[in-house]
Amino acid sequence: MRNCMAAGLLALLVSACALDARTGLAVGAGVAVAAGDRDGDGLLDAAEVQALVERAFPPAALTGGFWDGMRAALGAAYWARDLDRDGRLSVPELAR
Repeated sequence: MRNCMAAGLLALLVSACALDARTGLAVGAGVAVAAGDRDGDGLLDAAEVQALVERAFPPAALTGGFWDGMRAALGAAYWARDLDRDGRLSVPELAR
């Protein structure tokens, strides 16, 4: 099931990117929120962002200073998009 969902999301992203970059970003942002939003509020909070970061760079498998830095950089990249500084990320914020 997980592989089917991943394949479907990839197909959706590829299709959206073929239309234009803005559409691709919007679709990618929607996918990120849908994949990470555990409480169903349509936003990513700090715990949800941390879970996404750790899914990308699992601490148990990727250890050491380089990987710690990668996790920190990815987390910072998410939070740089928090335009209203409310500690939650929306699809429009991620798509900018």
